Amino acid sequence: MALSTPEELEAAFRESERAGAVGPGTARRRLLPESQLDVFAEVRFPKHEWVLVVEGGERLDDGDLLLAAGLHCRVRNGSVEVVATQDTDRRLFCTLLADLVRQLAIPSPAPATALLRRLTSWRRMLGQGLVTGLGPEARIGLYGELLVLRELLLPVLGNHAVRSWAGPSGGAQDFIHGSVAVEVKTVSQRNGEQCRINSERQLDSVGLTDLFLVHQVLAGNPEGTSLSDLVDALRETPAVGMDRAWFENCLLEAGWLDTHREQYVNDRYVLVRRRCLAVTDGFPRMTAAELPSGVSGVSYLIDLAACVPHRIEEAAVWSAVARAINAGEE
Repeated sequence: MALSTPEELEAAFRESERAGAVGPGTARRRLLPESQLDVFAEVRFPKHEWVLVVEGGERLDDGDLLLAAGLHCRVRNGSVEVVATQDTDRRLFCTLLADLVRQLAIPSPAPATALLRRLTSWRRMLGQGLVTGLGPEARIGLYGELLVLRELLLPVLGNHAVRSWAGPSGGAQDFIHGSVAVEVKTVSQRNGEQCRINSERQLDSVGLTDLFLVHQVLAGNPEGTSLSDLVDALRETPAVGMDRAWFENCLLEAGWLDTHREQYVNDRYVLVRRRCLAVTDGFPRMTAAELPSGVSGVSYLIDLAACVPHRIEEAAVWSAVARAINAGEE
């Protein structure tokens, strides 16, 4: 039977340790018996390393990727190993493995390559310190981005919408399609007039034909939709399913893990207001070209009352994205 939860995987590793070799050797257990790949959970003695081994026929470049202290990935001769030393947080390792096992179950023409892409997403997420879950502001922020993906971009871009989600992987704006970008800011109702910009890059329109700021206000409501509900609904959307692995990697880089969903179950929201703003000449903003030499990483608040001349309808965002498609920027 396939092991799928962190608890099941940890129990399997500890059982292998107890029944393991006295001297050098390995204890191995097959995971995903029906997968096109050979996937094993392995304990290596005498160091007591816990290892996920994925063996396949893909051509992969040899290399090493440090994920966190005591946790790293090795690629050798087309095989991928995720190794945890004795000093590694074993719970974190098993959470990582449970996630990788779920991802390997998603059909892919190049599953080992997809696995390495997933591990890169894990590295980004771990580097941001999000492994224990999202704080209240981050939850609202992710909720807002998913709302824009579902309601503004999927209707126009279809399956291309998922690839436009660039913020989690370090994009200057949250969504970028061709020369059109959308930056999303979502706040709770008590902070409804606040719009904090976190860097000089977010509202920089250099190289873009259109840049939009979408400001959303959410209110807590027991009859509303939870972050988990929104994630699950998008996973079931056919256009998202066509690029499911990319979507899952973006979720991870944003700090989402299915093992945390119980933390968010009581947070339910309704959309109170959405403002769409065109970031054009005269818009109140700071960009890299305007900063003194040696200054970067600025954060500032925008007074939304000063942005009234830049208000546009949602249809204007759709039109700009549609023009990008028609211009062959897919």
